[in-house]
Formats: sequence, structure tokens, C-alpha cells
Amino acid sequence: MKQITRREAIEAIKGMFETNTGQEDNVSQLIENDNDTATFMLDKRKYERGEIIGKLSEYFKDVNIVDGLCRIDGITFVFTTVKIEERPKKED
Repeated sequence: MKQITRREAIEAIKGMFETNTGQEDNVSQLIENDNDTATFMLDKRKYERGEIIGKLSEYFKDVNIVDGLCRIDGITFVFTTVKIEERPKKED
């Protein structure tokens, strides 16, 4: 299994879906944070939820994000929200 960083995962998802960092209407958006985490707000008019899940499942079937995870948030009417986050630490 290939090991990648959160930054590499963010770049891979950028390549899968057309995103914009601005606030334009009718555009999927990307919000990046300084700590190698990101939120992709993918416009449902452009990308159906099933298509998003399919692309991400195919990519991550042989890939592990070191100290991170990819999460699809709950259902909204306008966007499918995909997040690259830090993996929670195990409590001792």
C-alpha cells in the first residue's frame, strides 16, 4: 500500500475535481488550512455524490494517508463536502 502525506492527498483530489479557492457562485470550492488539512466543497450540480465517492474509493483503495484521513461529511443540498484531516490520536 502506498503511503502519502495529507498534502499529497489534497493535491490528488485537486486533480480529480475542478475547484476554485474564490467565492464565485456555481463553482466547487477548496478551503486549505496551514496544517495540511483542506475542505473541498464540491458542487452537486457538477459532481454527483456517487461519482465523488467512486473516484475517491478508487484512488484510496491502494493508498494510505500517513497521520490523516479523508472524510465525506453529511448530506447537504448544494455541496458534497470532502475533508482531508489529521487522524485523531489514540488515547492512552
